Amino acid sequence: MRILVNEEFGYRHWIWNPSVEDKDELVNWWRSTMTVEYVDEFVFYDITEMEGEWEEVDSFDSRIDEDYDGYAEIHTSENTQLRLGKDTYLVDGV
Repeated sequence: MRILVNEEFGYRHWIWNPSVEDKDELVNWWRSTMTVEYVDEFVFYDITEMEGEWEEVDSFDSRIDEDYDGYAEIHTSENTQLRLGKDTYLVDGV
């Protein structure tokens, strides 16, 4: 799976390859791992704390326009979300 990630309102962009096989596993991982505490204490300071492979891309990289399995906004727990198709998953506890 490949997820396009917008970190901190456009501060940086990433391509994230989570360590899961499919959408259901990603949703289960998100719901069990992405808690307020985890996001605000770890992910906010280093996005690569989230499991998987990370590649930073700049806003002019043509790969930003490619098709992805999902899209994520990552910042603080209040404005972190994962979108897969029409479904949006927020941080647990927000």
